[in-house]
Amino acid sequence: MSNLWHTSQANKKTQMNTETLTQRINQAAESGKLDLCEQQLTNLPPTVLELSNLEELYLDSNQLAELPAEIAQLVNLRVLSLTDNRLRALPPTFAELKNLEWLYLANNQLTTVPSEITQLSHLTVISLTNNPIQALPEAITHLPHLKVLSLYNNPLTFPPPEIVTQGTQEILTYLRLKKEPQWAAKLLLVGEGGVGKTSLLHQLRQEIFDDQEDSTHGIAIDTWALKHPTKADVTMQLRTWDFGGQTIYHATHQFFLTNRALFILVWNARLGYEQCKVSHWLNVIQAKAPQSPVLLVATHIDEYDAALPFVDLKHKYPQIIGNKPCKVSNKTGAGIDEVRQAIAEAAAKLPLMGEKWPIHWLEAANAIRAKTDKSMMPKQLDTLMTAQGVAQNHCIILAKWLHELGEVLYFHDNDDLKNVVILKPQWVTEHISLILTSQQVIDKQGILTDAQRDRLWSDLDHEMREHFSNLMEQFDLSYRALEERHTRFVVECLPSDPPDYQTTWDNMSGAKEIRMTYELNTLPPGIPTWFIARAHRFTTNTHWRYGALFADNVARHHLGLIRAFPEERRLELIVRGSAPHYFFDVLRDGLELTLQRFPGLHIKRKIPCPGHDGEACLGEFNYNQLEKAMQKNVPEIQCQEALEMVSVHQLLLGLDWRTQDAVLQKIEELKKEMTEAAKENTSNLFNWIQAQFRKQHAELQCPYAFTLSQQSVKWWRPFAAREVTLQLYCQQPGHWHKTEKGGCYHIYELDRLSRFFIPHLSNLIILFNAMLTSGIGTVGHDKQLKHDLEFMNELKEKFPNIDDHVDEATKRGLCLLLKELDSSDQWGGLKAVHVKPQNDVLWLCEEHAKEYK
Repeated sequence: MSNLWHTSQANKKTQMNTETLTQRINQAAESGKLDLCEQQLTNLPPTVLELSNLEELYLDSNQLAELPAEIAQLVNLRVLSLTDNRLRALPPTFAELKNLEWLYLANNQLTTVPSEITQLSHLTVISLTNNPIQALPEAITHLPHLKVLSLYNNPLTFPPPEIVTQGTQEILTYLRLKKEPQWAAKLLLVGEGGVGKTSLLHQLRQEIFDDQEDSTHGIAIDTWALKHPTKADVTMQLRTWDFGGQTIYHATHQFFLTNRALFILVWNARLGYEQCKVSHWLNVIQAKAPQSPVLLVATHIDEYDAALPFVDLKHKYPQIIGNKPCKVSNKTGAGIDEVRQAIAEAAAKLPLMGEKWPIHWLEAANAIRAKTDKSMMPKQLDTLMTAQGVAQNHCIILAKWLHELGEVLYFHDNDDLKNVVILKPQWVTEHISLILTSQQVIDKQGILTDAQRDRLWSDLDHEMREHFSNLMEQFDLSYRALEERHTRFVVECLPSDPPDYQTTWDNMSGAKEIRMTYELNTLPPGIPTWFIARAHRFTTNTHWRYGALFADNVARHHLGLIRAFPEERRLELIVRGSAPHYFFDVLRDGLELTLQRFPGLHIKRKIPCPGHDGEACLGEFNYNQLEKAMQKNVPEIQCQEALEMVSVHQLLLGLDWRTQDAVLQKIEELKKEMTEAAKENTSNLFNWIQAQFRKQHAELQCPYAFTLSQQSVKWWRPFAAREVTLQLYCQQPGHWHKTEKGGCYHIYELDRLSRFFIPHLSNLIILFNAMLTSGIGTVGHDKQLKHDLEFMNELKEKFPNIDDHVDEATKRGLCLLLKELDSSDQWGGLKAVHVKPQNDVLWLCEEHAKEYK
């Protein structure tokens, strides 16, 4: 496992001179290892190609656009790292490197997987991260020893992204299965209520027109068989989603507006495109499904001509397809054939159309679609799938896939929802709509009691009512009142006007304040109400449709305020208190997670100027520019309002992990004070450091809190050969502790394994030092901990060439190390627990994990 995940960050050096280069190559002739990273090489030195005994070659972060055919002379090469170059292909002779086991091609310009790779039967690790690769060859399954295939950040369409995210073994399994094309896709009809979406769908399917058709409430889901425009023997199956246009449903619909679908945006020509909010709907689609094509269709042209600034709209929204807007009369049928043809041509080009599915998966999906049941247990779903020939270990993958496509609702990783699979998503939206449109709930300003819910959902049994209630919480449409467990708040039914919160808020006007504004291209439904639901554990029961007042605890040492300004398309998040950094960080993380539900949303984050010489200032700073300034060590930036210079460090204090030294210094100052306020401030600053540490390690699929200690040292052993103990920790806030059963591992090959854990040491040292400095979250055995931290610092100094930058590669490296040390993935009983509102992942022992259920 030598030098795993050797990336551009792994060896920072200056370019060596010719003499040093020659010396390095000569040494490699004996050692079998050669590192030429970051040498601005445009060609491989010919002398390198003469090293026939070379086993490891590192060429990261150079400017290589091609490799010479003579690379094949390195017949003993086992590890080859070419990360961060300009390669578009590999030479045919590359296939002669028969002993190659580890190949790193991340951050290049490969558009396909070179066929030469598929001939190297000893390969165990292939890294193709961050290349423009769109498809994998099935021949890659011919590599019998392949264990790791890294494909992160490639625009893959085959295998589908849903399979790629499952990991290497699932990718290979999928590629080996016999497949047939599936001619199916998702068609979404959106627009304001009463514009004629349902009538249009009837006409397209050549059904009877009914001018008295009731408006759609919620979502109507059906299937439409449509001939392929160029393949005479193919009939496409379009899954049609007809969305009710009433405003109250908009937030619910957001969960089903997905990429890789075709949108039909319908508007009424008689009312006009402005009254039908065409631009608003285009903004919503752009925010939720930025890659999906949109067809504009005007109805009622028998009554009024369709006037629309089509060219301007298409320039602003490139998703719009066609050279002109479609125009129809649902009443007379005029223009229907043209729209049907336009839909057929657009649907045929969708990424899912004609996609190859494993035959047994296709049969299982069709069997699920044919079921009349509205729900079933996961075991029943597995039985249904395996009866169609789906392997048992593939059932969960197919279930997740169908969930991603919106065909079922199955939250397998949520303890409150994983025991039920919803086969008819429409069933859920219909029942949620009963809550959202309940006049009693609206009159009570969003308060929903269990008794009211049971009356509205009288057709459901108790278990299903609880499941639907949990679904509403999962969707952030409601939350349970903390003081009364039989009462919920339905955030979409909150009043538009705020309650009286100003007095409470103004009482803290003299406190320290952190503020950030978000300027958006559109304010989609669900903002900020979903965030209000997500952050409900901080509620003060002071909330309205466009804002809420939060408190960090019962004593209300810190207050947070979220406000939305729909007309200005702007959000504002403010936290006040003696040490507002941590509470602001918690709320901001929750808000950012909510905004991430809209991948096409354009966001400008701004923070206010702190003022000059005691005078207030109306200036604002672009947060992204401040981050760039921090990265480039720019000390000051000019305020555009006052034309005065302001410290970048001061502006970002408490907002950026790199200001942690100043935060640690502040903790030390506060520690000298004995007041309760000082203790409170110390606690908040420490919590901020802890939260930043978690963010640095987000999305890690293994525990990441550990210390390293040195075993008894034998004088005759070189440093790199010493035995080191890695001890995992439970991350319970305020009560970190060593794992009690397992989670302690001995590392005997320090030189070989050091690059797995060295990049993580800086952050760990900062965090544990903060614990010792603040006296908060102390894990016990402070004397031993200090010794461990001294040793961890010594380790960093002994391996200066290993950078401490934590990135995707170093995260994977840590996971691979822990998997090697503990092949059963027990990790001392630590389990990943998600904590709202910021969705932090804490790795907790069994006892502490219970507190979050």
